[in-house]
Amino acid sequence: MGFHIINIENGRLKHDFVVSFEELSYIDFITEDSVIYQGEEHWKPFKISESEKYCHFAKGWYRAGIRAQELFKEQAMAFGLILEELNQDQKSFKLYTSNAKKVSIKRGDFLVRNYANIEIDVKCRGFRKYNGETCFDFKCEDTDKHFNMQTFTKTPILIAVYENVNSKPRDTDVYFFSINDLKNSQLETHHRSDVGECYRIPLSFTTKGFGFIEETFAKHTGVKEKSYTLAEKRINHPNAYLKWTEQDDEKLEILYCEGKTIRELSEHFGRNNGAIRSRIDKLELKEKYDG
Repeated sequence: MGFHIINIENGRLKHDFVVSFEELSYIDFITEDSVIYQGEEHWKPFKISESEKYCHFAKGWYRAGIRAQELFKEQAMAFGLILEELNQDQKSFKLYTSNAKKVSIKRGDFLVRNYANIEIDVKCRGFRKYNGETCFDFKCEDTDKHFNMQTFTKTPILIAVYENVNSKPRDTDVYFFSINDLKNSQLETHHRSDVGECYRIPLSFTTKGFGFIEETFAKHTGVKEKSYTLAEKRINHPNAYLKWTEQDDEKLEILYCEGKTIRELSEHFGRNNGAIRSRIDKLELKEKYDG
């Protein structure tokens, strides 16, 4: 442990590290505006703009995309999906690129393990009106890369899209379309100076809700899953898919601390077991009380 000393000079980060409190007296650039924190020597600070790994967090669209992935995990669990998060690191990706016959490919964010490993890529997009229809953009290059991956893995790839509202995903609706449908469509494209050629996708081209995964599974495997309407789901779980309120969260925390089981919590809140587990994870109750 030691002391990190941070100053900003001419827009650049100036940093030093000393081991002892007394050594701080030898740092001549300390001012009233300096920042000092204790930590290991390798816990070095950095400016976001100078970090290849973290620079995108300064951009609203990137933060919205990460939030959309987290929202998707929560809602998918409530729907009863078993997700496996796909690693996006270079080492994992190399396993695919080394066998993909030198074509450009792109991985999604998740596999749905209980639906034939269907691959899902989650996006958060700005919605705009075009010729009277609400639309969003999707890069043609990404479409081709996903299609190449799908051809290679022989597994359907779906795109899940949330609306980007003030750099946050709207949590009420998620829209799906398949890479197959997009490749076979006659949707028009247009050029954007920031990302290149894009499909302009109307919401009428998509399917709203997680039921689209079941439909894709049935087409891909020939196995028909029992599909339940929202009304049917609410026979056993009357609050299914309703938004959690602040009062609900407070009550869940109290009952969790009292040692109530998932089944008991499910009955109390009128939600399925997956929704309860998802909310416990969201509120980090295990970390707060079981650690």
